[in-house]
Amino acid sequence: MVYKLLRAWRTPLICVAGTLALLLVIQQVSRKSLAGITSQEKQWKGETAVPKVHVAVDSPVDYPVDYPVDAPTDLEAILRENGKHHWAQGSRRGHQCAPFPRYEDFVFKNPDFQWVVEGNLSYFLFGAYYDCRPAAPEVMVLAMVTTVKGPHPEAYCQLWYADGGQPDLVPVSDTKVGWYDAWGNVAGVAYPTMLSCVVPEPDIRVPQLVSLVFGSPCAPARNALVVVNAEVSQRPRPPPNTQQRLRTGVCVKFLDFPDRDMSARMVEWLELLRLLGVERVVAYDIGQLTANTSHTLAHYSQVDGLLQLRQHRLLAELPDHRALRACLTEVLMYNDCLYRNMYEFDYLGVFDVDEVIMPLGELQSYQQLLQELQRFDVNCTARTSFCFRNVYFPEELAADPALPQHFYMLSHVTRVAEHLDARSAIKCLHSPLYVTLTHNHFPLHWRESCGPMDVPLHFGQMQHYRHVDDLTTLTRPTPVRDDNILRFREKLLRNSLDIHRRLGWT
Repeated sequence: MVYKLLRAWRTPLICVAGTLALLLVIQQVSRKSLAGITSQEKQWKGETAVPKVHVAVDSPVDYPVDYPVDAPTDLEAILRENGKHHWAQGSRRGHQCAPFPRYEDFVFKNPDFQWVVEGNLSYFLFGAYYDCRPAAPEVMVLAMVTTVKGPHPEAYCQLWYADGGQPDLVPVSDTKVGWYDAWGNVAGVAYPTMLSCVVPEPDIRVPQLVSLVFGSPCAPARNALVVVNAEVSQRPRPPPNTQQRLRTGVCVKFLDFPDRDMSARMVEWLELLRLLGVERVVAYDIGQLTANTSHTLAHYSQVDGLLQLRQHRLLAELPDHRALRACLTEVLMYNDCLYRNMYEFDYLGVFDVDEVIMPLGELQSYQQLLQELQRFDVNCTARTSFCFRNVYFPEELAADPALPQHFYMLSHVTRVAEHLDARSAIKCLHSPLYVTLTHNHFPLHWRESCGPMDVPLHFGQMQHYRHVDDLTTLTRPTPVRDDNILRFREKLLRNSLDIHRRLGWT
């Protein structure tokens, strides 16, 4: 009986056994293939040597890093999810125009920059932003490019959408560099650059991703940036009258205090800005803060909410010219802050942690200051920026012993006698409605508006709490007492000491 059953099932059993054996062989081969792919993928991501490309300028220098070199997880997730819908299939060299970008083809100099080489130029792509301020909305691509004077090669944007695999292919319509060559022009150094691409159908859809390609719009893309603010569909409008509440934010460069505890200074500065009406401060953390300073800023960013602390990795394309590269990085950060926050605020201030734009006279907040300036500015209804003259409250001049010494700004109430002129070290409150590219000290480009205003001194000044560049000003003309900050003394002390208690200092 058993023998007959075995004979009857002989053929099916042989087929099953053969199938199982074949599956085991396929599994072993797949493991080896995946291991090879994983090794190759690590190479692309920079965990091993980045592929070297010969360029006419000095080749970028890779520095050893102690963090895993990888891209933002949201970008990778978007690319891989879209790849599942077969957008990335097909030849990447032949018949397919603008195939969907593959994450494996990207080269990351660090987690914040994608590296693309075209001719003798290196493009370090940093951010992309949807700009619906102009009549024809645009995607703005912020990058560091190894030329300040150009020419820039013919370039195109491939605009990718969440609802389909076919991109819009549009030429780069404008390229602006956030620097003048007279300030410094060194071969091989990358300069902050903004590239513009018009969105063809902004009323129907806004891009989710943008890729930058050269030569042909159909070229396979080896980069992609997530478009920030893609959800904003309506063009912002100016405030209808000078009585409307004006929201103010502040953009700060990277914080670089590896050997100095800035905790007390940061508390005093942030609490003063809060009293002046600032709703958000955006700063960039490059990992150069003491433990106590980091703990203090974590309170403001994670508990309080006044501070937005963005992690950033510096681009180290050359080992030299560090001072120049630091200034260029500041410009990159200020414009990233401008474009990320342009729909949330009516004005964005750009200044450092040892500076504060101070309203004077009866004006005690940025709201009052800006409203008064708008009423004063009768010849212009669309002002790009209000810029304030610099005056030093130098550390070389002794603090007032009658004032609390652990509050640096409150106790330093003696300044040099004269303000700098309107072209030197000014700082501004910018209108995001109009500014399209800014420098540390003033706007570089704007649209549909008057240029920046040199604010008369009786309205306000930019108080700078550091050493002076010209030592003669410490004695001639005779320094003067300027204690306008004492208007905020009671509230500033109370609020700061409350933070001290929360942080366990007292």
